[in-house]
Amino acid sequence: MIIYQETKAGFIKDVDDNVIGQRLRDAFQARTGSVPKDKSVWADEYSRFSLALRNAKVEEEIQVAIEYHISAAGRFRIDVLLAGNDGHADNAMIVELKAWDTARLSDVKDMVIAPYGGGKVKEHPCVQARKYRGLILRFNEDIKEKNIHLHSAAYLFNLHRRNPEPLEDARYQDVLSQSRLFLADDALKLRKFIEEVVPHRCKQDVLFFIENGRMRPTDELITHVSSMLEGNEEFELIDEQNEAFQIIRHQIVDEKDRTGRHVFVVQGGPGTGKSVIAVRLLAEVLKEKRMGFFVAPNKAFRDTLVEFLARGNTGYREDSQAIIRSAWSFHDVHYGKDTANEVLIVDEAHRLKDQAYQYKGKSMVEDMIRAARISVFFIDETQRVSWNDSGSVEAIEKAAVKFKAKYHEPLYLTAQYRCNGSTGYLNWLDDVLQISATGNFENWGDGQYEFKIFDRPEDLYSALKKKNGENKARLVAGYSWGWPKQGRERGTTVRHVQAGDLSLPWNYVGENWATSKD
Repeated sequence: MIIYQETKAGFIKDVDDNVIGQRLRDAFQARTGSVPKDKSVWADEYSRFSLALRNAKVEEEIQVAIEYHISAAGRFRIDVLLAGNDGHADNAMIVELKAWDTARLSDVKDMVIAPYGGGKVKEHPCVQARKYRGLILRFNEDIKEKNIHLHSAAYLFNLHRRNPEPLEDARYQDVLSQSRLFLADDALKLRKFIEEVVPHRCKQDVLFFIENGRMRPTDELITHVSSMLEGNEEFELIDEQNEAFQIIRHQIVDEKDRTGRHVFVVQGGPGTGKSVIAVRLLAEVLKEKRMGFFVAPNKAFRDTLVEFLARGNTGYREDSQAIIRSAWSFHDVHYGKDTANEVLIVDEAHRLKDQAYQYKGKSMVEDMIRAARISVFFIDETQRVSWNDSGSVEAIEKAAVKFKAKYHEPLYLTAQYRCNGSTGYLNWLDDVLQISATGNFENWGDGQYEFKIFDRPEDLYSALKKKNGENKARLVAGYSWGWPKQGRERGTTVRHVQAGDLSLPWNYVGENWATSKD
């Protein structure tokens, strides 16, 4: 969805007439029903960019789009999108704008420390631009078929180059080789880049194909996802897992009637393989050239899954991030009007909510079913964590009726493939926590488990560190301590969690606590 579209001449005129901010606010209100919080910076931001475009020796009719929402990605917004022709092919140029006047190095991969919020860890601006380019290339089939080339850059118009410049540090060279960085001193270089990429008007309507192109996963994305799963024994399906997979796969892939809407529910406890089936289903959907996404409400779970699939490969990581989405992104999507999301595979559906910070909808369960032709929910109602977790089988069935989707009888997973392959451990937990009385109260583990109670928390921490040789031991804390937005960067001296003589910081911002080595 493009919020604002003009030619170079029209864009420059709107800036000169001081109406660019109002045009954007009106367009946002008309197209989305709301106006973003960053509206106050638009007039300055786009005025500063217009200086570079104004003096660039390019035709007045090149296309300018502002605030392009990448439909396959939900909430991602491209600041500026230029479209033209370089004399050989049509091109599109993505420009990420930043008003930062400083930024510092971060030890977190592809991250920098931004100048606001006391120094937040944020993505390097060129990483953002590169990701936006990748999201279009991964899902827009027409861009590839029409031989439209995409370029990406970031322009930090208030940040003057230092010596040395942290944003050009060697740790970012891979990013900078794929996405150009322009600072306040580089206005002339930016003009030259614009002149190189889009000097002439397009021969095709490039912005039309970017906004309305056929949304299908590209061959490269399909190949990458398949490669992620190859050799990953954890994603092999066994017995009832394969049975559930084949039943749902048949409806998605083999059913000839693709007009009806369907809702599937897979129930199973922890370790029964729900996520394994979900990922395999997604790979199958993409392999069939169908638009599908893996949805998970919990960010920590999404980040861990991305890391696990990527296995250290940057390209695979960004592929994973493109297809693994937040449940917050679908509140205004309706499959009857926008068929981009044919299949939504929702893992940890018990964590879906009706109310949550920055969530603008009324029911995430309804969002999923309304947004897709086929929605698949993997759920375990006993794993709800907080008071506002509202995902339930009952809510899913009601939403299916509301949106006239066929509700299929739930499929059940009972075999335990985690916790040393034993349901006894889970039954023992139920018994010792007095959730329900079971027969597994003693003498059932056969020496496979170690359960200890420590008098001092520091002794617990010391023992746990000794077991972290393979990076698979973790100390977790509940909601008894505050969760600050500040002071959680690596290297902090703040100790947020204190118990007895033990004091530790929360997990570092910008890092995944489940996979970080320390």
